[in-house]
Amino acid sequence: METLPLPPEPAPLPPAPVSARRQVLAAYDRIAEAGRSELWNTLRPCEDVLVEAKAVDERVRAGESLPLAGLLAVVTGALDPTAAAARRLIEAGAVTLGEAAQLAVALDLADIAIGTGAVAGIGVAGLSPTPGLVPGTGVLAPGRISVFARTIADGQRALAAVTATDPGDPGSRAWPSSVRLSAGERPRVAIPGETGAPAFRTAVDDLLATGATVETVGRTAGIPAGYDALLLPGARHGDFAGLPAATVRGVTVVARPFEDQVALDLAAYLNAEQLRNPYPGTGVDLVVFGAHLRGQPLNPRLVELGARFREQVRTAGRYRMVALPTSPPEPGILPAAEGAPLTGERWTISPAGFDGFRVGVPGPMTLGEIELEDGTTAAGFPCAPPGAAGARDITEFGDWRAYLRHLTATRPMSG
Repeated sequence: METLPLPPEPAPLPPAPVSARRQVLAAYDRIAEAGRSELWNTLRPCEDVLVEAKAVDERVRAGESLPLAGLLAVVTGALDPTAAAARRLIEAGAVTLGEAAQLAVALDLADIAIGTGAVAGIGVAGLSPTPGLVPGTGVLAPGRISVFARTIADGQRALAAVTATDPGDPGSRAWPSSVRLSAGERPRVAIPGETGAPAFRTAVDDLLATGATVETVGRTAGIPAGYDALLLPGARHGDFAGLPAATVRGVTVVARPFEDQVALDLAAYLNAEQLRNPYPGTGVDLVVFGAHLRGQPLNPRLVELGARFREQVRTAGRYRMVALPTSPPEPGILPAAEGAPLTGERWTISPAGFDGFRVGVPGPMTLGEIELEDGTTAAGFPCAPPGAAGARDITEFGDWRAYLRHLTATRPMSG
């Protein structure tokens, strides 16, 4: 009897969205169990918060994208609960429990807090953006608005949600077009002379273990030339009020204005995290296949422009790859009816960085879109067919690095 093939496995179901209502109920149970009434200036009635949580769940079920859905927030006494930043948290799906101290976050009574000032204790990360990125309307005490969370990732999500220009705030600023989204795999970090605190020594050792360069520069009023960030002991936001900073595990990372992501990445590593998406999320996705890949000769150009490596990707199966006679050697990617998936890398780069990058791309490569395996597209530089005439077809390797390994393996031994 003929054996029939088994049907294909069904695609896995996406994870169910976090229920804001369940999060609220669990939080009020923890609040009652903790019995720390001194933390709260105002704790909203659970029934009122549940109404808002139910509305968030309904918006998610209706297909609305809410980046903070399921997160529970508190505002500190330094911020009016109706301030622009607090409203933006709610618009992004967060639910506010009331007005409380940062310690409510450390005790897992809330996920994020928003207010002013530095981190008040261990167990909370404090993120202070470049001044002006988050509207200051509604601030009741001196200082810029900061976000406090147990993880850098949650803090970054909240920071992204509240970042926006505000006509009502004369100090409001927009992102420039030339933001650096990464310091690369080998950042250069400056430190002051005082390195005696155990938490600070541990942070320095951790950064050195990643391959970062860490050098003592003594006292400084900013980020010294030639360095990507400054690492300081303690919560030292006030010493560098004009710069973005991230405090975690007893140290503070400070970066240049608008290079917030550099500080966030270093703080995330010190907190055993890795951030996937950049802040801001307004860059251009770029796919590269050859000499601009990590470890290849032209990759430093991407790093110099502040581009951020995101992930390895594969194209849709309608491209071919040829070896172009360029210096350094580069592959040409050509659309083709009979093609194959090709492996590349997705990077995100600022709009100004992208313009600078494409100016340096030589012919026969031209700006275009590359279709990826998942059906999405990203900017890339496919090869114009006339420029590929006579070039060796290397589609069978599916990957530029695999082709280079093949060349190395088959190269005749000298001597």
